[in-house]
Amino acid sequence: MAQNLKHRVFTCLTKLSDRDTHSIAVSELESIARTLEPAHYPTFLSCIHSTDTSDKSPVRKQCVNLLAILSENHGNALSPYLSKMLSSITRRLRDPDSSVRSACVNSVAALSSHVTKPPFLSFLKPLADALFTEQDPNAQIGAALCLAAAIDAAPDPDPARLAKLLPRFEKLLKCESFKAKAALLALMGTVVSAGAASFNGASKNLVPCLVEFLRREDWTARKAAAEALLSLAVVERDTLAECKAGCLKVFESRRYDKVKAVREVMNQMLEAWKQIPDVSDEASPPPRSESSSKDNASDGRHALGSKTPCAAGLEARQLRKKPILAGHLTPSDSSSAISARKRSILESNGNKTNPPIFRKLDHKKALDWKVEITVPNVSGAFEVDYKETDENVPEKRNVEKIRLSKAETKRSLFSKNSDDKMHKFGGTKSESRVVPCQEESPGSTVVVSNVTDFPRNQKECEDLALIRNQLVQIEKQQSSLLDLLQAASQLSNFLFAFRDSLGAHKMECVLWRHGCMA
Repeated sequence: MAQNLKHRVFTCLTKLSDRDTHSIAVSELESIARTLEPAHYPTFLSCIHSTDTSDKSPVRKQCVNLLAILSENHGNALSPYLSKMLSSITRRLRDPDSSVRSACVNSVAALSSHVTKPPFLSFLKPLADALFTEQDPNAQIGAALCLAAAIDAAPDPDPARLAKLLPRFEKLLKCESFKAKAALLALMGTVVSAGAASFNGASKNLVPCLVEFLRREDWTARKAAAEALLSLAVVERDTLAECKAGCLKVFESRRYDKVKAVREVMNQMLEAWKQIPDVSDEASPPPRSESSSKDNASDGRHALGSKTPCAAGLEARQLRKKPILAGHLTPSDSSSAISARKRSILESNGNKTNPPIFRKLDHKKALDWKVEITVPNVSGAFEVDYKETDENVPEKRNVEKIRLSKAETKRSLFSKNSDDKMHKFGGTKSESRVVPCQEESPGSTVVVSNVTDFPRNQKECEDLALIRNQLVQIEKQQSSLLDLLQAASQLSNFLFAFRDSLGAHKMECVLWRHGCMA
């Protein structure tokens, strides 16, 4: 039976080299792999592993793909043969054909997700050894991507053991002989997503190394570093408050990358880092009474700060299973200081939406009066505090710094005239009354605020609308006049050119006549 199986497998492998019989051979080999009995595992695997670089690329690629099909259909039954299968895959990482190396990555992911009986160390050790010892750039890239695929697909990637590899990864990035820096950065991002950065404060040591690669010339390295920083901000957001201010300055300077794929990741990373709480926001919670603390202890509930690295790793695993999107990076409980800052930015932007020619005609300045009346028992004096706010002052300062073009200069002149006319019609009137109040308690205060009156009748509104329509008509007339002047200038240039060409033609005719007479 074993001899018949070998003959069938080798016959199919021979057919893979021929383009006409390739699809038939692929179908037959996949059928054999799905229906293979456990007693025939060694025979089938030995036939697959016997291929080498002398075989054609389709043969080598299909032999690696068969390992993925075996793992999907037989699962943990392949546990005794896992080391040989991984050894065969690591040898294929030196293959010059990129499609073969991609098949190796897919097969490792399938093995890691379906062959779960052995510990994750069975995958980690051979792939990490290949990463640290291989000198071939293709093998380095393939080993890094295979290890990242194994971590992603594994149900329990052992974050504590992965955390011990992070310092070695950092040293390998600084090594000049190591060429697969982009693939290693992608691997580090996967390790961070697995929760390994929660152990021994590895996240703070990892940030400077990743930020340094944002300045590299290789755009794949910049993209991989940005993705790793994005994962770090999502998984370890509560431990990066001290690094936030310095990193945001670097991120702002690098967000406009010349490569579109890098720009998109940079923007996502920047938004994720902005959601990290500031150092001032991380205030300690108010002290609780002993009874409340005992109740919480009896109920089995713990504070957020008492989270163990294992619990952080489990939470990171849950986050890693979900796709990272730019719109879903913010948590539900954002701080009040950040929300207030966002509202102030939106309000300041909202004041600049109108064009400059109508900005002064849209709304009159409102005066916000705040009156505080203090009535002490002895003196009975009143304290009145008037505060006037003008939201347009910063806007005026910005406008003074901008160099206006010719058209904008004309518009500002018209807006000035319309503003003078508007003041003739009348402005806002605000008034407040202070009424003495007798209180028994000393230092009592009565506050009356926001007393604003807008006396505007129908006639004033009609006049303002008429002025606005006139300004629009004047602006249209000016633009049409400029177009006419430009057309006249082009016509005059054409006439001058035509006159010069006509004079030259007449001169040629005269010379020709003189030549004929001679």
